[in-house]
Amino acid sequence: MSYLEDSSKNGDPVRPGEQWFFYWKTSAALWESRILQFQPHEVVFIPLYWGFHAESATEWDFGRIQPERDILRLTQLLTHHGRKFCWILPLTPAPFLPNGGVPVPAARVMSVNTEGVHLAVLDQEQKLNKMYSFFEPKVFQSFASFVKAFGSFLASSKIKASVWGAQFSYYQDGKNISFMEDRSLAFEQGFSRYLKKNNPNGNDLTETKREAQLKETFTEEVLSLFKTTAEAGLAPFWGGVQKIVALGAGPKETIERSFDGGKSQLEYTKDLFNHYVNHQWITSALLTQKEKKDSLERILGEHFGSREIAERYNYESYGAELTEEFRPFGVISLFGGRVSEQFQRLGLTAFLDKHFRWLYQRHEELEFTPEWIDVHHDKIKFFHGRDLDRTKFGQILKLFLMGQRILLDLEGLHPDLDKRLQIFLLENNLKMQSVNYLTTTNIVELGEGRFITFEGEKLLSEPQKEKFWQHIFRYLNLVQPELQMDDDVFSLWRIRGTTPHELSYLDVRRVNFYNPTSYKKIISIKTHKHFAFMRMIDPIKAQAKSTPDGVDVELLPNGKIALDFGHYEEA
Repeated sequence: MSYLEDSSKNGDPVRPGEQWFFYWKTSAALWESRILQFQPHEVVFIPLYWGFHAESATEWDFGRIQPERDILRLTQLLTHHGRKFCWILPLTPAPFLPNGGVPVPAARVMSVNTEGVHLAVLDQEQKLNKMYSFFEPKVFQSFASFVKAFGSFLASSKIKASVWGAQFSYYQDGKNISFMEDRSLAFEQGFSRYLKKNNPNGNDLTETKREAQLKETFTEEVLSLFKTTAEAGLAPFWGGVQKIVALGAGPKETIERSFDGGKSQLEYTKDLFNHYVNHQWITSALLTQKEKKDSLERILGEHFGSREIAERYNYESYGAELTEEFRPFGVISLFGGRVSEQFQRLGLTAFLDKHFRWLYQRHEELEFTPEWIDVHHDKIKFFHGRDLDRTKFGQILKLFLMGQRILLDLEGLHPDLDKRLQIFLLENNLKMQSVNYLTTTNIVELGEGRFITFEGEKLLSEPQKEKFWQHIFRYLNLVQPELQMDDDVFSLWRIRGTTPHELSYLDVRRVNFYNPTSYKKIISIKTHKHFAFMRMIDPIKAQAKSTPDGVDVELLPNGKIALDFGHYEEA
């Protein structure tokens, strides 16, 4: 085995990004010096290359045989230097690991995607990692054995660091695809056994849609099996599951990245902002230093950096009240509706992309915890009736009573929940205002709280649905500087509280602009009297000047600039 003592021309293979530490990529003698390269405040994440520890199908080495497997010594070094750390255990094939992480004896059948292509991924050193199927029975047997041995090792060594399960996916053709998705021979054989077990009398798979649904269910059940096995075997240390999108990991990207030109900064930036809007966590561990440069490097550092990492893994949490520290800023949250693409069909996402670009985020689930509720109190929250059960419906009613603004598309709402809403209004003596404009809209007000329901089904075929959203957002009275810029210029907002010298403002908002193209770009910011331009920060190939209406910005290729605005009391 050869060890890379220094950063290669492609970057640092031992510390590839997001505070990850690839212990197997370097000599154990160099671990300490490499650990000290992390900032003292950074949490160190240790992905487990579980196949690397295999001596046989059921025997695992944690340092007794090879020093590079001595993860007890690794944790002792981290503890000695006062570093926080945790483990990342892949629950799917991992694109940055040889064989996807699978031990050699169990790596029998390569994963095949739905287009019949064997999955393989270029890593940071331009080496090709082949992905092997997790539907091969020996892979699960080996994984379960490793989890048991690793759990015993952690308990006996009294290592208290958390273990996070990781489900990896890649982004291609506008959607995330799990590395668990497979159509290999191992998958088809497993699927056949699954069908016979669940329906001994046979299944009618003449309908392509029915077969696809069953295969998706089977995949989810196997994914759940790996998760529950890890959770049970590592229960005292289990931190939860993170879904992680690997930049550059898609089959089409692998081909593109193999050529000299590679994938462009613009395309990577588009992907990254899509993941941001969809509240998806990423890893850039596969990207070379040449790929991870200019705009991409700045966006990763400024918006997917150590503070956001600590927040994502529950090491830190933004409080309810604004402080003098900048935090991510958005005004709208969309919950559910992803499977049916309901928000797209309603014209809502198109409206948001036009008027509140990158100021909204989509979430699979409502995280109903006191901390989350406090931090996201001011965001307008959209829900779709088909996604709600009794528990979720009760939670959004509570959010309304707390003074939050809720919008609910009634399409698909269960009749029992509709009855519950009517009882809720009667019990709390709340009056409902009805408005008929393109569809039926009902508004309930309670203090600062707003509960707005509408019949989205009537909007689906309405050619003027944008006017409906204009009326809704005019009523909600969202105040935000207006940005006029090309689609391939990107921006993200942050917000902080005021200092003692800024008491004339409600808050301070910072917008970061990025130009990942090879062309000069002009941006115009209209403040509409509610905002005052304060300063520009760290301009790189950029300049800004005040205008009577706000600020004009010139961004050269790969330019970047941040602007601060004071937010005045709203009239």
